[in-house]
Amino acid sequence: MLKKFLAKFGKGAATVDLRFENRPYFAGEAVNGEVLIQGGEVEQKINSLAVCFMLTAATKQGTVKREVATIPLSGAQSILPKEQKTVPFTYRIPESLPVSRGTISYYFDTQLDIEGGIDRSDVDLLTVEVSQPVQSIFRALGQLGFKEKSDSGKVDQYGQEFAFIPTQTFAGEVNEIELRFALEETGVQVWLEVDCRSGFKEVESKREFFLEQSVLDDETQLAQLLKEYLTETVENPHAYTKPSTYSHYHRKSSGMGGMVGGMAVGILGGVLLSDMLDGLGADELLEDLAEELGYEEEESAEGGYEEEASGGEDESIFDDFFGGGDDDY
Repeated sequence: MLKKFLAKFGKGAATVDLRFENRPYFAGEAVNGEVLIQGGEVEQKINSLAVCFMLTAATKQGTVKREVATIPLSGAQSILPKEQKTVPFTYRIPESLPVSRGTISYYFDTQLDIEGGIDRSDVDLLTVEVSQPVQSIFRALGQLGFKEKSDSGKVDQYGQEFAFIPTQTFAGEVNEIELRFALEETGVQVWLEVDCRSGFKEVESKREFFLEQSVLDDETQLAQLLKEYLTETVENPHAYTKPSTYSHYHRKSSGMGGMVGGMAVGILGGVLLSDMLDGLGADELLEDLAEELGYEEEESAEGGYEEEASGGEDESIFDDFFGGGDDDY
């Protein structure tokens, strides 16, 4: 009787342990492992076993946690004293998930729901890296002497942006480059911004191109092609100053569609929006999001846009979309 009483408070109760290979995983890769349930001092009834995949984001408001997915593993069952049960586990990481960088991190929270007792939990950190095709681009940039910045991987309403600085070939001509990616069946769409040095000024040049899978598979060819793009840009930076189109790609694909980091808004919602407002014009951001959601805007004679709703209406629109204010965070 005493053992049963103590087990209800966790002492001598069943425990749970998620086991998988401890290494970085690429976005789009499957994590395979198993969950070990170890029986305690008494027989106990288990209501359910599930693994939650969680995202942690450090924001100006503090650290927030959001559930990416829940993987149910088993329903009701009993575990005998000292009995061991093993349950297979597999989870495929979404390709458009923001990868682990600076403010973004991930963990698995394995939850064992015990009837009439204290539920048991096991937490395991997971590092999510960019997918294999993007890794090829990063390695090719490394061949050209580019190094990823410590604050690379910033997230906004369009996805995730990666920043690199030159250390060799382009060190005297380029301050930094910034890249965004969209994964497609036959390759990767790339948006490249190059901060070129032009006398005492800096010119922000923009390039867009598609890299076929055959090119991505040959990193020597890939590095040579990227070098050509960069050289063309540096030699004539004013020829590449048209606005980037990644925001239109994002809208066309409803925020998913392979944009690296494209799931960010769906997961972080109002937390992400609040942080973005610090770095972007509020009116511009609200217009962008309104267009994504299908709210109408009238084009003015000057080529700009006039919002049909008032400021108060805009606020209620986005409160509904992002789940209200920031009180929950």
